[in-house]
Amino acid sequence: MFRNIEFQEIVYTIKERWQFGKTRQKRCLLKGVTGFFPQGQLTGIMGPSGAGKSSLLNAISGFRTDGVKGAIKINRKESCYITQDDLHQPLLTVEEIMSVACELKMKNPVNKSVLIDDILRSLNLTARRGNTAKQLSGGEKRRLSIALELVANPSVLFLDEPTSGLDEVTAAQCVRLLREITKQGKTIVCTIHQPSGAILRLFDHMYVLAKGECVYQGPPLSIVPFMASRGYECPKHYNPSDFIIELCDADNDVIASLSEAIGNGKSLVTPEADKEGNAVGFTLKNAVTSMVLDTTSPPRSSILEKMKALKRFVKSDYAHSSFRQFLVLTRMMHTKIYRNRIALGIQLFHHLICGSMLGLIFFNSANDGERMFDHLKFSIAIVFFLSYTQIIVPVLSYPLEVKLVKKECFNRWYGLTPYYLALTLSRIPLQVFFNILFLSLVYWLPGLPMQLWRFGLFSFVGVIISLVAEGLGLTIGSTFSITNGCATGPMILAPMLGLAIYGFDFAAEIPLQMYALMKLSFLRIGVVSIVLITFGYNREQLDCNYIYCHFDDPKVLLRYLRIEEVSLWHELIFLFGLMIVFRVLLYFSLRKRLK
Repeated sequence: MFRNIEFQEIVYTIKERWQFGKTRQKRCLLKGVTGFFPQGQLTGIMGPSGAGKSSLLNAISGFRTDGVKGAIKINRKESCYITQDDLHQPLLTVEEIMSVACELKMKNPVNKSVLIDDILRSLNLTARRGNTAKQLSGGEKRRLSIALELVANPSVLFLDEPTSGLDEVTAAQCVRLLREITKQGKTIVCTIHQPSGAILRLFDHMYVLAKGECVYQGPPLSIVPFMASRGYECPKHYNPSDFIIELCDADNDVIASLSEAIGNGKSLVTPEADKEGNAVGFTLKNAVTSMVLDTTSPPRSSILEKMKALKRFVKSDYAHSSFRQFLVLTRMMHTKIYRNRIALGIQLFHHLICGSMLGLIFFNSANDGERMFDHLKFSIAIVFFLSYTQIIVPVLSYPLEVKLVKKECFNRWYGLTPYYLALTLSRIPLQVFFNILFLSLVYWLPGLPMQLWRFGLFSFVGVIISLVAEGLGLTIGSTFSITNGCATGPMILAPMLGLAIYGFDFAAEIPLQMYALMKLSFLRIGVVSIVLITFGYNREQLDCNYIYCHFDDPKVLLRYLRIEEVSLWHELIFLFGLMIVFRVLLYFSLRKRLK
């Protein structure tokens, strides 16, 4: 096991986003940088905005692999990555979140409570253990992020901008805390934009980047003499970090000069001190030793060797089996769902009010043979409510959770499959309850036949439509940001709604090609299914207050809509098929995001 971090000739390129009128080009974020981060020390990656700090952290930690080339020596299974955004389950208490982390990351959490007590005490979070994550301040959330990863006792911690958004005092406390953790033999590497002089002195090792090149590597106290050796005198009482960043941010010649002197990270500045410990000069030493190729460029091997490697990975990557992960995650998700009383109250109010309003609009009209188009509107309204409700909520809420899942999966809390199964199954009970509540109101208030089996079919189809819509909403939420998802959701839903209401007044003239296209709309399938249940299965003749009612016989309505020979079970097969398609798309979307 090794805790030193060494990397050599790291090149990181990305493809720029396509813009109208411009060809898509590659942009180099890191230009062959080399470096050495010693064991048991606090290392800061510093530089101007856009210098490549986060890119380097992502590359050496393995958080980003696409476009990364070079050699990296690091024990990734003994490391963890703490992102800049302190994302936690907002409705769980600090102690509950720590308990979940212990159950997922520790193989034998026998002394779980003792470990939680020790970690919270060391990070000054004992007094906040009963508070939920959303009640914590910025600094406390940052400390909680560190506490959660310390559960597995990693030897290397990567942190992206740990002082971002914190005031000067809290930022200094955070860095002091990281320095204390290194005394346990842990290696900590973090990015930091422009630290004050007091915070700069807390670091053991600094790695300064400018426009993707290394311009300094060594202890903070040697920054000033190193700059002076290149002809750049730092004024007295001037913060060295401000000085080097301002020079590198304004002049490309400075970057070239410093990068050449330091060998783009191949050399390490070593201070020379007098008997009293004052810095009197420095020397340059070779920064790297023998390198081991990183897994971003694995050597070719036989199929058998790859299978053996995969087997070892599956056995050792997580502390527990997928089934155990599924149980822990399901319990956590149930706690989170049932504790969110505001959301539960809103959903209850939403389903009750909408169900009551829709039921009262069509009150006692289900047996009126003259209101054929009202019956169709009634069926469309039910399907649209079930669909829109289940699509829009995940589109607005799920993108934030995906970021949290990405961080936890990368740090080996759990795998994608147990999370996916827990996510899917934990949401079903409440979803079924609220849908049955809504469907009961819209079934009995309009006066549909008092037949329990018919109501059962009606409710079953409604729940399936809801699950299909939820799968689509989760897929959109896992793929796009909230802003883009709010545009993508209606864009997908609008044509499906158009196909759902298309051609009911001229069903006999609809070409066969359109019927095939309408099968792609789960809204259309849902409307047809609702109509078949409410007017099919030998329903009795409807009431007629006139001499002649053309649609008082339900069979006439089904024949007019050209669905008299359509099988409800065939429609259900299509619904199940679309539900599976959306759920599979959700899985692969999450897999791509977590890659």
